[in-house]
Amino acid sequence: MAAPPDYHRIISPRLSIPTDNALPVPVGVLACQRDPLLNELVSYVISCIPHTPPEDSASGAKKKKKQAVASDILFEVVLHDTILFPEGGGQPSDIGFLRTANGAQYDVLEIIRRGGHAVHFVKAKGGEVHGLEVGATVTASLGDAGYKRRLDHMTMHTSQHLLSALLETHLSLPTLSWSLTAYPTPAYVELPRALTTDELARIQEMAHTLAYEGRRVHVEVEPLDTENHPGVTTLDSGRTVGKALPKDYTGGVKRTVVIDGVDKNPCCGTHLPSLHNLQLFLLPQAESLARGSTSTSRLFFLCGPRLHAHL
Repeated sequence: MAAPPDYHRIISPRLSIPTDNALPVPVGVLACQRDPLLNELVSYVISCIPHTPPEDSASGAKKKKKQAVASDILFEVVLHDTILFPEGGGQPSDIGFLRTANGAQYDVLEIIRRGGHAVHFVKAKGGEVHGLEVGATVTASLGDAGYKRRLDHMTMHTSQHLLSALLETHLSLPTLSWSLTAYPTPAYVELPRALTTDELARIQEMAHTLAYEGRRVHVEVEPLDTENHPGVTTLDSGRTVGKALPKDYTGGVKRTVVIDGVDKNPCCGTHLPSLHNLQLFLLPQAESLARGSTSTSRLFFLCGPRLHAHL
């Protein structure tokens, strides 16, 4: 299965995807971002080093990756390109594995963005990762469990873009923040106030209509310049809306996710190529929060695999 050919659009002649296997493709135009339905990819090892847990500045103790147990030995692997998404944009990282040319298979427990590169945390076997030497050919794969996780994440993330666009366009309610919680619990968007029953029904109906229409989703990428650097909006209350591009991002790519006729929003996450069968469901209960002199409300929602699990 693959995304439509026009899903990923380079809109500037100044941007190109590196073809030299010795150079890493930057986060922003990774294979997982160019085609979120891709399950496997042949790539090449650029670097492979043992992972040294950073020290906790308070205790001096070394912190281990949250997915690894104490006995795990991890290596940090950078590939030329990857279909394994690094955590970012409010979306957790993928999981998967790397398969070497001789058939050895190593679990990838987490992928993070470091600067502009995707770093894979690979679980060693017997303390070694034979076949992952610099220059080696490897296959990066989501596997069955990884693809189910990807489907859940990109379904929920696409739903959040749709929901936030409808709330802001039709109710003038900006999304202050959002959280993609662990499966199968509902995710939420944080809003300046709670919705009324009529508003909830109205937004729900709009979302269903757009899903029935099968509105298409695509991605536009261009060089990241000073004049087009995504920022944040500050409300009269002093609260900021959304998140700015991380200050340590060095990939040089501005990536925008477009829902045809509905939304256009900078984002690094994986998204469905269409709203078709999105099945967004808004939960009627809200959670109110007090933040100093202001208050906010969380609107919970389900979609895709989480909605099916809820039913």
